[in-house]
Amino acid sequence: MMRVYQVPVHTRLWLATALITCSLPQLLLGPVWQSLLLGVVVAIRWLVDHQRMRLPGRIIRGGLLVAAVGMTWFSFGRIYGPEAGVALLVSLFSLKYLEMVRQRDAYVVIVLGYFVCATALLFERGPGMFLFVLLSMLLLTAALVGINHSETKARASSHIKTGSVLFLQAVPVTVVLFVLVPRVAPLWNMQLDSGKARTGMTDSISPGDISELSESSELAFRVAFEGALPPAAERYWRGLTLSHFDGRTWQQAIPRGGAVDSYLYNGRGAPPDWYQQLQAQGKPQSGYSYQLIMEPTQRRWLFAMAVPMLEEGEASLARDMRLVARAPVTQRTRYSITSFPDLRPAIVLDVLERELMLSLPGDSFGRRARTLADQWRRDSRTDNEIVSRALRHFREQPFHYTLKPPPLTTDPIDEFLFRTQRGFCEHYASSFTFLMRAAGVPARVVVGYQGGEQNTLGSHLLVRQYDAHAWTEVWLQGQGWVRVDPTGAVAPDRIALGLRASLRGDEEAQDTLEGLDSFASGGLLGRLQQWTDYVDFRWQTWVLGYDNASQLQLLRHWLGEASPLRIAASLVAAISVLLTLYMLILLRQAGTRRQTVLEREFWRVHQRVEQQVGHPLAQGLSPQALARVIDLKWPKAGPLAHQWAVYYQQLLYNPGFGAGKAQIRHLRRLRNRLYKLLD
Repeated sequence: MMRVYQVPVHTRLWLATALITCSLPQLLLGPVWQSLLLGVVVAIRWLVDHQRMRLPGRIIRGGLLVAAVGMTWFSFGRIYGPEAGVALLVSLFSLKYLEMVRQRDAYVVIVLGYFVCATALLFERGPGMFLFVLLSMLLLTAALVGINHSETKARASSHIKTGSVLFLQAVPVTVVLFVLVPRVAPLWNMQLDSGKARTGMTDSISPGDISELSESSELAFRVAFEGALPPAAERYWRGLTLSHFDGRTWQQAIPRGGAVDSYLYNGRGAPPDWYQQLQAQGKPQSGYSYQLIMEPTQRRWLFAMAVPMLEEGEASLARDMRLVARAPVTQRTRYSITSFPDLRPAIVLDVLERELMLSLPGDSFGRRARTLADQWRRDSRTDNEIVSRALRHFREQPFHYTLKPPPLTTDPIDEFLFRTQRGFCEHYASSFTFLMRAAGVPARVVVGYQGGEQNTLGSHLLVRQYDAHAWTEVWLQGQGWVRVDPTGAVAPDRIALGLRASLRGDEEAQDTLEGLDSFASGGLLGRLQQWTDYVDFRWQTWVLGYDNASQLQLLRHWLGEASPLRIAASLVAAISVLLTLYMLILLRQAGTRRQTVLEREFWRVHQRVEQQVGHPLAQGLSPQALARVIDLKWPKAGPLAHQWAVYYQQLLYNPGFGAGKAQIRHLRRLRNRLYKLLD
């Protein structure tokens, strides 16, 4: 039995375009075989639509289905989960388009296309992807409009216009629902872990690790402060505290015999002793409140200034004053923090922790450094004096700050301090911490970021990978953990002005600096980067960051009390107003017949003649009668007016004459020439 193709010809373009557009994000990120499958499907569909081949039968389509499932399993090791599931959905979307014959099949393809559009937001949720999804949905809507028109009484271009009108009508309703409907965790908040490469710093550092990271200009996070920005010297974003040193690598550690549960506090249950001591101090008057939007790192640690108190987000505070997320950060993560630097003296140092912060590797490492530290201890009365002597040593000796330090082999500490004396921040932090421990001062290495570049449009900071930094914290009696940055003793511009400014005169670093992206380049490109970043930041805070807390705050501002009854009443009232407006617009349109192109041309001439005559013309004038009025009033325009009237009547009444675009343009030229004679 022959199947009749029920999808109109004028809709084929929109269906094919929508198929390719909706599948494009997955095709760019997914395996190559998906692009090949879509290409084969589109080619076969084109040949079938142009009657150059028959539609493949069930056996061929079934074989393609089995192949798609098999290749999905081969590429991802499974057919479930976000990545594999989306890949399989896009493949089935293509195959369904191949077997489309009846109108019902077209409906299924379009509905499936809307789901495919939504899956793009699983992996990217920026404003650019949002606009792309809207474009894809607009094309699908145009196809939906097209399949409901007959074969002869529609044009392909009219479908996109109708779809655009439907989109614009849906915008007010969408905004109302977005603002008033209670917030729930969306589908794209699921944790995605596709084995992607981890970005940013690792949980340990060795000589050269951060200098390699500083050759990247990728974004690490954005920060927006409530109030004035802190000075550059205070912008230390701690991420990890490294306490164990094996002679070459610093790693995270907790005191011997310590329990991990007592080292972290997530705000639930009875707080440990160290957290109770922080609470007993109370919150100081001075602090920095800010909101941080962090890029995916596939790791659990977060970044904050000292001492952080988390206001929003699922994270724990560690005893060493770092933040730890509940799960790896696999997507952009937003959290609000208030940091209180004045709380550092309240952090105690017990016996086991002191032992860890003084531990050193075997005697075969850093012998000359130990001797120097012993000399400082003998010549100093307090730990503060030892710290000052160490900083003076770095300032007075010929140390050099560089992105290209020479390699360190057997004994990194002694080789750096007494032979190469050329290094990046991790070299200075590592050697300074070793010297402090050797002199009997508890110390640890802290890694994170320092500085940040301000976007003047939004006044928020951008912290990039090249802002990665390492510094030292030392324990001083009565002051608690005190930040000491030996890099600042060697290269103070690195702390005050950032990496780019501090290395601007370093010939070895010029190639690296030229490849680092920054607003500092200025000009049109720099301004465009600032606008792009500003739009993306506002999208993150106003749209993606519109959570339960933000909604309650907004509704309390509007309604006074954000009770469920008031929210429901506001939602019903807003929707009712919109529906009433839509009904009034539809009723007005129903009572007004739209003029054709020829009718508009006639009334333009009619109105121009009325304006020039100075009084209304008789009702029901024909084109010839209108031409006679012109002939009597403007004899010179009479011949052209009769020519216009004859041509108009031919277009209107002669079926064989046609009223195409060329004929309409000629009629308009006659009308414009006639206007000149009437003036």
